[in-house]
Amino acid sequence: MWPTLNALAALAIVPLSAAFNNPPGVDIWCGKAYRASNTSFNPEGWFEEPSHSPTPLLNLKVRPRMSIYLSNDADASLLVDTGVSHSVGDPLPFTAGIDYSAHDLHLTIEISDPKGRPVSSIQNHTLSLDTLNNKIPISLHELPAQLQPYTVTMHATLTPINTSTKPTTFTRTTELYHLPRRTDGGSATRIDNLYGGLAYQTSHEETWTSIFPYTYYAQWTLYWNTSPSTLETFTEEGYNVIHIVPTGALSSTPFPWETLSPYLDLADSHSLKLQWDLQWDPTNQTTALDHIAKMHTHPSLLLWYLADEPDGKGAQPLSAPHEAYTLLKTLDPYHPVSLALNCANFHYREYAAGADIIISDVYPVATNTSWCSVYGTPCNATYGCCGCDDCEGRFEDIAVRLDTFKAFDEVVGWEKVHWGAPQAFGEESFWTRLPTAAEEVVMDVLSVNHGALGVVMWDFPTSAEISAVTRGLARVLTDEDVTRFLVGVGRRRVSVGGGVERVDAAVWVDDNAKKALVSVVNLNYEATGKVDVQIEGGWTVGRIEKVLWGAVRWEVGDGRLKVDGLHGLDVSMLIVEVVSK
Repeated sequence: MWPTLNALAALAIVPLSAAFNNPPGVDIWCGKAYRASNTSFNPEGWFEEPSHSPTPLLNLKVRPRMSIYLSNDADASLLVDTGVSHSVGDPLPFTAGIDYSAHDLHLTIEISDPKGRPVSSIQNHTLSLDTLNNKIPISLHELPAQLQPYTVTMHATLTPINTSTKPTTFTRTTELYHLPRRTDGGSATRIDNLYGGLAYQTSHEETWTSIFPYTYYAQWTLYWNTSPSTLETFTEEGYNVIHIVPTGALSSTPFPWETLSPYLDLADSHSLKLQWDLQWDPTNQTTALDHIAKMHTHPSLLLWYLADEPDGKGAQPLSAPHEAYTLLKTLDPYHPVSLALNCANFHYREYAAGADIIISDVYPVATNTSWCSVYGTPCNATYGCCGCDDCEGRFEDIAVRLDTFKAFDEVVGWEKVHWGAPQAFGEESFWTRLPTAAEEVVMDVLSVNHGALGVVMWDFPTSAEISAVTRGLARVLTDEDVTRFLVGVGRRRVSVGGGVERVDAAVWVDDNAKKALVSVVNLNYEATGKVDVQIEGGWTVGRIEKVLWGAVRWEVGDGRLKVDGLHGLDVSMLIVEVVSK
């Protein structure tokens, strides 16, 4: 099952180059000069937003519901969007303002093997215009399990009503993985492209287990190297994933596998999953290939971590992330790939092409985002480094970053999952102090409210205050009842009433169970006045079933959650029963 490394090693050759946009001798971060001895220049790399199109556009998309299917999976499906836009897509033969719902797209879907030979097809499937996440079942019986992906080609034909316009056909393609079930002791992890959550399965299991990762980055020299018992302690505190940062002895060549083996054995026996840090370096491809060869069959492997802030360093060619990602997916199609991005808007398309999961590390607490005391320079869109790129030093920086990256994804037209990397450190370089426990919870839950499907804090060990509060939050966010909301249903809109500002809320509604997870975060350090939270989309709150987090005494009135006021940095998470209007 495992491709020979010798046959694939040639794919790992990435051309080396110096930082790609800075003048000789000028250090950069996010493309910007940041030393007082250097002057500002245009870093370029800003994401290009599409212009408004007066002609309606068809934003047609197709992708598999799950990023991978295994040979023991009984069902599979495709997700198809037929959205109408004025910024992204192909021109429709309409004028603005017509009733799109009266027009249908007639689909023909062909599935072919890696040699281009047709193996399956779906004919005469019809969808209305301007709809999202339409599920189209596909049969896996016609698709023999293999390591290479199948190619799915969808032709969508539109015949306008009551016009003389000829039919228009639009074409989209995607890849579909139907992989052999693991028999080598390894695991498989898949992404749900509808909701963005992860699920895993080992070679000894028949079913998929959903997971919401909640953990820390932990440097080897600061924590893990003390004793293998540190891993047991970490697990007992409620974290379900580990990310060992390979510092100190783990940065040695050759890699000291014998030192790490007891930890890997314990991870397996304690059901602790691994985000495995490859720290992809084109100058040291042999080490990365060695890691992949040794770890791809480990039952605790959840996903790969390809690069840490490559957009900040700017030390590799822009093609490097995607080339490394392509190689890694060829070597191991069973696991998704993540990387962390530090910059607000610097070659996002090129860097995000290197991963399935984008981790945003936004650190807004106790830092001056306009003046850098480390280098004695201002920070702005074209100059300086203040530790939080293009930030305002507010909690909202986290929400803005996640929302912005999701908007970029929509323009590119791809599916990316987003995680948060909240700040759990301080008293160093740009940050004058550590966050308080309350600030940590605000950052973590705010990330979740804005679509983070995993949280990996930087870094561990942290303060006793933060450790204590994240231990408690870990047991909430990793609980099965909460996970099924976060990864199993979509977030919905909520409105926050009462005239208060900077109160952030999100809700996940289970239509079948008629229950919802509600999360409310007060971003103010001061108390607020009255607050009410209303679920949009035809649902009202019936009663509060369970308070998961927080001391706020919510009440139900007029189908809403209500409270006379919130204390500064209050965070509430609760499960409620909901009633359809």
